[in-house]
Amino acid sequence: MDQHRPAERIIALNQHATEALLTLGLGPKLIGTAYLDEAVKPELQHAYEGIPVLSREYPSAEQVLLSGADLLVAGFASAYRDMGIGPRQRWQQRGMQTYLFESVCAPEAVGVDSVFTDMRQLGRLTGTEDVAEAWIASQRQRLAEIATPPARAPRMLVWLREYELPYVAGCCGIGNLLIEAAGGVNVGAGIGRAWGHLSWEAVLAARPEIILMVDSNWSPQLKKRQFLHQSPYLRSLYDSGHLHLDTLSFSETVGGVRMIDGIDKAHRAVMAWQS
Repeated sequence: MDQHRPAERIIALNQHATEALLTLGLGPKLIGTAYLDEAVKPELQHAYEGIPVLSREYPSAEQVLLSGADLLVAGFASAYRDMGIGPRQRWQQRGMQTYLFESVCAPEAVGVDSVFTDMRQLGRLTGTEDVAEAWIASQRQRLAEIATPPARAPRMLVWLREYELPYVAGCCGIGNLLIEAAGGVNVGAGIGRAWGHLSWEAVLAARPEIILMVDSNWSPQLKKRQFLHQSPYLRSLYDSGHLHLDTLSFSETVGGVRMIDGIDKAHRAVMAWQS
């Protein structure tokens, strides 16, 4: 495609890519979306209605090829692997521009600025630079308003998926970012990557005071609550001190427009625990 001509036919390959494009007002230019992990953000639901869902997971290469898209936007690197639609170079050679979110390109250095970079880049590719800058300004103001630190930093755990051996936020990445931005201490920080497994014995030894359970289509928070209530772990956690359970949506734990919602929600959980 012409690098100077804004994209007109866009496919979003992950939910947070879809929501970023909708936030920029690009619903009319979205010819397809894929791989939804949960309900679309309520404020974007109206704009989302009518956009074709190409696939429950990633669309086939044939679907993409026949779509006539001029821009492909992915939130996860898996979109451009064999399990997805294939390498970016393949599509670029066919005249399609591709974009991969910044949080994937530099996962250990991810921060809110990564989201702002994505919105600026998507604005440039789609001719919505002014909308992107207005959104960034509003989110910076929002972050300034939720920056009040707690009187004491609580020990926190972000629980993404799996039950007998929970998969939780590690030392780096967005789960850890949410905890630190909310004023907490990550009990999973000893895991040397963004997400990893932590035994319940290790969780009990760390004595988390706040557990944020991630809700998604494939690992609902209700199932996490049921698991805790049917196991001995919850009583042990309550016995170890003041425990607060709360919920994050999956889209609040990835590098999209809901990341700041996640920071806000984690901060409110800290304030509720403190009161």
